[in-house]
This record gives sequence, structure tokens and C-alpha cells, in this order.
Amino acid sequence: MSEDQRISAIKSEILQKVKPKEEDWEEIRRAVEVVKRRILEDAKERGLEVEVEVEGSVAKDTWISTDRDIDLFIIFPRGTERAIITGLGLELAKAGAGEAWKTGYAEHPYVEAEVLGCRMDIVPSGELTPGKKVMTAVDRTPLHTKYVREKLSEAGRDEVRVLKQFMKGVGVYGAELRVGGFSGYLCELLVIQYGSFDWVLKKAAAWRLGEVIDIEGHYSKGSALDAFDSPLVVIDPVDRGRNAAAAVTTCALATFVSASRHFLKRPSLDFFFPPVTSIETSELLRMAGGRGTEVIAIETTCPRLPSDVLWGEVNHSLSKIVRLLEEKGFRVLDSSAWSDEEKEVIFLLELEAGRLPDAEFHPGPSTLFPDDEDKFLRKHLKSERTVAGPFIAGERWNVIRRRESTDSKTLLEENLPKMKLSPDIALEVRRGFRLSSARELIDRSQGRPDLMFEIFMFLRKRPLWLKE
Repeated sequence: MSEDQRISAIKSEILQKVKPKEEDWEEIRRAVEVVKRRILEDAKERGLEVEVEVEGSVAKDTWISTDRDIDLFIIFPRGTERAIITGLGLELAKAGAGEAWKTGYAEHPYVEAEVLGCRMDIVPSGELTPGKKVMTAVDRTPLHTKYVREKLSEAGRDEVRVLKQFMKGVGVYGAELRVGGFSGYLCELLVIQYGSFDWVLKKAAAWRLGEVIDIEGHYSKGSALDAFDSPLVVIDPVDRGRNAAAAVTTCALATFVSASRHFLKRPSLDFFFPPVTSIETSELLRMAGGRGTEVIAIETTCPRLPSDVLWGEVNHSLSKIVRLLEEKGFRVLDSSAWSDEEKEVIFLLELEAGRLPDAEFHPGPSTLFPDDEDKFLRKHLKSERTVAGPFIAGERWNVIRRRESTDSKTLLEENLPKMKLSPDIALEVRRGFRLSSARELIDRSQGRPDLMFEIFMFLRKRPLWLKE
């Protein structure tokens, strides 16, 4: 069997798994009907005239059965004031969600909920005025739906489904900050541009930073790069002022490029559904204890924030924590964060060593610059921290001095409560946090598969799709 035949066979097998069947569609229809009825009943009681429409991948028929996300739009009549849409519209969205919901935020608030096993984003919006300049995601979504439905045949929609599952399998599917990857719409645009899953991967395997894709030819390549500073630039066909790939991080892009290359060399179902057997505590303990490094977990409570706001704060706080450790001489080998987005946030750090020698080498200025030399000597000749020196090596003054911090956990315990982390994370940390070793965290992760998997991947580091 040739490689092309092997890929074709894999695509057929993937479609058998992810292409929605009639029973899947029926579950979607039931969930939509429940929410739609609630919204219209609440709107009637409030004396409001609205329509409720499905948008996104369900409306475009590019959704996959392993990812039941529904975008439901509450559409107010043309000319309705924005304050009414974002105010009463949000109340209608909450009524549609029922009892269990949380608020998300794009250009304006919307409601996230799970109804009958389907995840829903319920979005208040206004009817789009013909000729209106597109400004928000709410405005663009119906135009995205129309564009994709016009451009993709049934076969093309199946190619999108295969691409989405591939991206899920290699961990780069989703434009939310937690992932920083490829949105469903971006997957659709890639298939529209290149024609098939196979050709998306073949083209992606040769991508470089600053790759530009402009389906409708709105820009020259140079002008597109001038307009958008991103690792990947995909001009939104319905809004030339928007990069549809703006959420894609350098890491997600690099991962997709490499995974595409490896898949084309050795096609395998493992790229779509990575084989993960049950993760045993003993295996995690072996991984954590057999490398001579220091793994530290910082555990704190989770602030109640929309998902993207939360992950913006988490990522910013993590970078601040890493910077503190590195400034004090600790080498951070890896860092990550996990959250259930409700109760807990955990920062994971792997250090080359948890304790450092009492003394450190500190380089000073060149002897050729007398002002800098005088300042350095005045500081270190009488300092209690000076262990040896100052001394000249090459052309520079240097000193061996006593470190300010030698124990990583003590450093974190003393500094975390007073650090300028992101505001909501800082507040939770001041209320309380716990520093744990890898063993302590692993022991407490029993019966929590999401956390167990996060620890497993943090310790393993090697992508599941990368074979020997």
C-alpha cells in the first residue's frame, strides 16, 4: 500500500469515528430546541421580539461528533441598542442555559452552558445591517457561516472533519488562550485554500514563521506582514482587517508543522487518537523521582473569571514566577499550568535543582570603563555578601558573592504573596497557596484523570505522536 493509499484509508477510518450520524444530529437538535424554547418563552414574557439561530460548525456541517459545541445566536431586530443586546440579551441567554451556566466574554458577554451533553455558547447579537462595517466577532460569525457553506462541498466538509480531529490529536485545536491553537473556522479556511486534508499537511510541512494565506487576495505578502505581526497570517475572507490565525502561538504553529511532517512520513491513527493507557501512580512517581530535578507545584484557588480572561491571568502569572526563579539563579527546565476553571489553579515548575550553592560568580564591568569600575568596587569591597574578590579575569572585574536565595521553596514562600502577579491570581495567592513536591501532588491527584494526565505530560514532555 502506497503512502497516499494509507492516508486515504486512515481518513476513511477517521470519518467513521467522527462524522456525525443521524443519532448525533438528533441530540444536537434536541439540545437546540430546549434552549431555543426557553429563550423565546422568556423573551415573550419580557415583551421582546428575537430570533434564535444556530451558527458555527453545526450550521456549516463541519462539526465532529467528538466535539459537540454549538453556537446559538439570539438575534435582536435591526437598530436595537447595544446596551439592550448586551443587557437583556445576556438575561435571555441565561434563561436559555437553565441553571448551570457561566459568563464568557469576547467583544461583549455571552453565556457558556452544557445542555443535554452539548456544550453551548449562547450569544446575544443584533441583526446585521447591510453595508455595515464588520467590527465584532458577533457581526462576523453569520458571514463566516455563509462563506464556508458557499465554498465547501460535502467532500470538503469531510476533509475539514479529518483536519479538526488531527489537530485535536496533536493538541493544537482551539483558539482559546488555554490552547493558543487553530480555530474551527481556521481549519475550514485551510481546506478551502488547499482543497483537502492531505494538501493542508503537505503545505504546512514547509511553513515558516510569517507564512501568509490570503484566499481572496486582499494583500500582497509584504503588506500582509506589515499589517499583522503573527507567526501565521490568514486573512479573514469576510473581513480584510482581521487575521483569522491571530490566536495561533508560535508553539502551536511549530507543533502542527512538525506533526504534519511526521504524519506524512509515517501515517498513523495515533496522530488522531493518541494511545494513552491508564496512568498509574507508580509510573508518575517513577518519572518524577528518577531524573534528579526538582518538581514544584504551586496550588491556589481559582478566581471566577471567563475562561480566556482566566488563562490570560494564569499565563501572565506563570511567566512572572519563572522570571523570579531565574533572576535568583535557578534554572527552570519547564513550566506549565493547569486549572479546572472552577476550583483550582496549579502552576507546575521543573527546576534543574531545588537548592543552589551558597556562593555564586557575579561578573562585573570592564576595567576600561573607570566610572563603572568605581561603582562596582564601592558596592562589593565592603559588602557582607562578598565571599572572594573583587578580582580581574580577562578585562573584567568579577566577584564571588553569597546568594540571596539558595532554596527555591523558601524563595517562593516568601515572595509569592507580595509579587505583582495578575490581579485576580494575586488575590487568590494572598488568600492562601500550597507548595507541593511532585510526590505530594501525585498523591492528591488520585481519581482526577485530567490532572493526572497533565502531570503525566508535564513529566513526559515528548508528544504522544512522536515515535522512535
